[in-house]
Amino acid sequence: MGSDFRLRHQSLLTITHMTTVYICGPMRSHPNLNHPAFFEAEETLLKAGHKVINPARMDQELGLNPHNSQMDSKFIEDCARRDIDAVFECDELVLLPKWEKSKGARAEVAVAQWLEKPLRLYPSMVRLDKEDVCDIAKRLTSYDRQTDYGSPIEDFTKQAKMWGAILGTNVTPQQIAMCMIAVKLSRLTNSPRHRDSVADICGYARCLDLCNQATSL
Repeated sequence: MGSDFRLRHQSLLTITHMTTVYICGPMRSHPNLNHPAFFEAEETLLKAGHKVINPARMDQELGLNPHNSQMDSKFIEDCARRDIDAVFECDELVLLPKWEKSKGARAEVAVAQWLEKPLRLYPSMVRLDKEDVCDIAKRLTSYDRQTDYGSPIEDFTKQAKMWGAILGTNVTPQQIAMCMIAVKLSRLTNSPRHRDSVADICGYARCLDLCNQATSL
């Protein structure tokens, strides 16, 4: 009987301390309203033992078809109220890539910050307020940048051809990365505390390394 009590008590503690996370990210600017990314994050977070509030799932439960994203103003208003309520109910927000480019996501983050709720970046799960410049650089060059522009070797090879045509000489992808570092260093001479430029230098250094790895294969 004592053993049964301890097991029940342990289960109760597990349930009580289960973290409820709200997935926050962009939708309207993405194909299929970015729902696949929301559901992928939901699956990962559930496997990690979290209770998950997924606004994409709630939208679909209301009948929204992400392949035919016709959302009238009333639907958007109702979802906004629902999602802000969810921010109040959750313990933490998990931020999908490009969250900062979404007006709705920025509003949700603002409310969470007002309520002093932790914000974590997906998929690294690093806390937003603990992210150093190296974390920022890795996030940008691993997820955001490669989604927008392709891999550094692909993007910088294209740029090298254009720079080479303008300058009348051969330019390598590695030189593109080094020149961009020089641009950021030049800007830092006027604003040495500009954190974005410092993060960009780290990012371009990582791009240089990725180009070196790609050309050594």
